[in-house]
Amino acid sequence: MVVRDKYDFDFSDKVVLVVEDNAISFKLIAAVLKQVKANVVHAVNGRMAIEFCSSDQHFDLVFMDMQMPEVDGLEATRKIKEMRPWLPVVATTASTYDENAEACREAGCDAFLTKPLQFRRMFELMETFFDRQE
Repeated sequence: MVVRDKYDFDFSDKVVLVVEDNAISFKLIAAVLKQVKANVVHAVNGRMAIEFCSSDQHFDLVFMDMQMPEVDGLEATRKIKEMRPWLPVVATTASTYDENAEACREAGCDAFLTKPLQFRRMFELMETFFDRQE
């Protein structure tokens, strides 16, 4: 009998940039991504995310918190999409207002997840984007 993990996904060949200024939120997201073997890079604000994406470092997907200091998620997404238009950016926010979802789309976000994150939905979304890349 094969015992499977709670989540049956394997993203061991993927690098995910998690842009999150809240340390507890980041630790939770990183722990859950570890369960599916994703390689996680952390940016504590939008400015750092822009710097990472302007370097040669490879990323397969970005989870972008929308409310951060220095450079917010909308502006960071715009800048990242200018440099890497093919890189999927998924907005993560506690706000559920339709106008916020529209602002995220206008900034270039490819998808929108509300907090608290539903991890199975998050993994299914990741799988969809990764399948498109192959």
